[in-house]
Amino acid sequence: MTPYNNAINNFFVLNTGQVNSLSVTNNYGVRPSINLKSEIKVESGEGTVDNPYRLEGDNDSNLSGTLLNTRYSGEYINFGTGENNLYRIVSHETKGLTKIVSAKSLKENGTIKTVTFGDSVFYSSTNTTGSFLNGEYLTDGEYLTSEQVNMIEDNTTWYLGTVGSGVSYRLAKYKDVSMSEYATNTNAKVGLLRFGELMAGQFDRSENNVNYWTLTPYSTSHVRYVGSNGAASFNYPDRANDVYPALNLKSNVIITGGDGTKNSPFTLDLAP
Repeated sequence: MTPYNNAINNFFVLNTGQVNSLSVTNNYGVRPSINLKSEIKVESGEGTVDNPYRLEGDNDSNLSGTLLNTRYSGEYINFGTGENNLYRIVSHETKGLTKIVSAKSLKENGTIKTVTFGDSVFYSSTNTTGSFLNGEYLTDGEYLTSEQVNMIEDNTTWYLGTVGSGVSYRLAKYKDVSMSEYATNTNAKVGLLRFGELMAGQFDRSENNVNYWTLTPYSTSHVRYVGSNGAASFNYPDRANDVYPALNLKSNVIITGGDGTKNSPFTLDLAP
């Protein structure tokens, strides 16, 4: 929150933990800070990354049979196979559905998989990244089981608004900041998170040089990506970056176990 001077620079924190200053028109992640009321009590947990505190009244026990679409952004899910088996809840942007995203870059035989975005700045189910996510990712058994594929909503709307330098992240979804009309979009079973979307920058960076695509064009020639330092950047669509698949799970997906933490992610099934 701290200004660097009385002009247009503000302090920000680098991925190294150091502080620096930059113009407020630049794009960086945000970490909301709030005060909880004094009567809030801790129900369980140790306050660690893998076992965070859970708050009284948070409905975090006896969750078997609970609909996933009643749960919260940031919670972890056992979804996927092998080394690609951890996802997180993003939001419930579409009523009844649960948007989730891979918690780490996809890997193939222990190596991070990188994919060129495509031959244009607009995502679709047939561009290079979209073709992979709506083809090989769904069908070869290395990333998902057939039961998990059946949990995914077949047709999701993905917004493709352009966000250039120094403009609002809202333009990734809306035509203007008044949010009165949606931006250009495409339909596909699997997509990516857009620039500025919740969870778009909240990933474990224990692996070096993780740069991953978003859905959002920067211009007619560049696409937005998130760099290894967590900062928003842009590149030509014919360059290769990591991919974090995003998808909507159906309204009848239920929790069968786990408490939603990284150490004990939710396990899922389809309700009959």
